[in-house]
Amino acid sequence: MSQLLRPGYLGLLLFLLSMLLDASDHLIAGAAAAPPVFSFNFSADHPSTYRQDLVFQDDAIEPQKAGAPVELTCTWNDQVCRRGGRLSYAHPVQLYQLAANGRISKVASFSTSFTFAIRPIEGSGKCRGDGMAFFLASFPSKVPYRSAGGNLGLITDKTTTSNIAPDDRFIAVEFDIGIEFDNDPKEKTDHIAIDINSVKDSAITTYLPKNVTLNGTMIADIVFNSSTGMLVAYLRFLDHPSSAAHAQVVSANLTEHL
Repeated sequence: MSQLLRPGYLGLLLFLLSMLLDASDHLIAGAAAAPPVFSFNFSADHPSTYRQDLVFQDDAIEPQKAGAPVELTCTWNDQVCRRGGRLSYAHPVQLYQLAANGRISKVASFSTSFTFAIRPIEGSGKCRGDGMAFFLASFPSKVPYRSAGGNLGLITDKTTTSNIAPDDRFIAVEFDIGIEFDNDPKEKTDHIAIDINSVKDSAITTYLPKNVTLNGTMIADIVFNSSTGMLVAYLRFLDHPSSAAHAQVVSANLTEHL
């Protein structure tokens, strides 16, 4: 199995994959018999495996050498806070199929696993940025204007679940860095959450233990089961093997939100 194409050091990281990115990712249509299956295989050692299929936006830059990670937030002038980058799949992926009567007849299941790192940039103090997100959105998708910072590049301050445009709707798993100056003690704690068209009112949130932070190298596993409608996210810490955190289970109907 080839090496994962890894997101690099980040502050605000926006990891958009219109479907999924991993050496073992797959999409399975929820049909009763012989469901079609396909997978993506991208290697950081071989640009030819991803150059035609991945889109780098805003501050995101390609690996600077073989085996190096993708940097979703560049570190020009040692500044990483309130910057944003996006890595997206360049082609549309069908998540559901409509029957002749216009109703949904088949829904896709999917899973993804990716490795990423969050570390303070030298010279920037303790700043680790605002976090990163894996999310599903309409195709083609664009980075909303002025969506950096705590909005994780997903939404603007003035956009709410009631006025969000159809093409801007999303489902995301966020890996959010706590805000030290926030008055809410919970918001000072690093956490992971599942977002549906909002980053301020997450559908469900898991706050990390006080001795665990989003700092270092981590592996995220995200699974959606079309039979149950459940989207589940897990987070593992490679630099702290004894620590583990996972998002609680949440049920989401993808066809209603994308």
